[in-house]
Amino acid sequence: MEDKELLRLLQKDSERGLEAALDLYGGLVKTIVSRVLYDFPQDAEECVADVFLRLWKNRRKLHGAPVRAWLVVAARNAAIDRWRKLSRSLDVPLTEEITAKTAAPEEEICELIDTMPLPDREIFIRKYYFLETAAEIAAEMGRTPDDVNARLSRGRKKLKAQLLEGGRHFEKAKALQSDCKN
Repeated sequence: MEDKELLRLLQKDSERGLEAALDLYGGLVKTIVSRVLYDFPQDAEECVADVFLRLWKNRRKLHGAPVRAWLVVAARNAAIDRWRKLSRSLDVPLTEEITAKTAAPEEEICELIDTMPLPDREIFIRKYYFLETAAEIAAEMGRTPDDVNARLSRGRKKLKAQLLEGGRHFEKAKALQSDCKN
């Protein structure tokens, strides 16, 4: 089936058209989405479904556009949007794995945050202690919200790695901080 026929079928009988689109391009869309969301397989499946739902909702607006090309672009954009959302919302979980390696995780987290360089330390404190939004922090600090979110993401990853490694980096960071103060 060619794209023109598929588009006509989508507009005439949307249910059969959607089934045909899934048969023709489901594998392609899944491949594109999976390459972006490889760390999030469950979200990749949802993203594929979202792409075909968008196709169904926009079927009357396509007006002869190549369905395959539309799906490729929609899949790529949806996957990137989902990845950005997921990567921003990742928190450092205090799982058993982390708490088993640290005597007092809350205390160690506070100490690790204290070893962060400025402005990262201030951004972390504003976000997680004062519960300010990225936009509020950015406005106060003369930064962009994207910069604030990027620094938070990198900081969470470093913090998680330090906690999982049982604080080895903590001792090194603390020594470096005291060297800087002297």
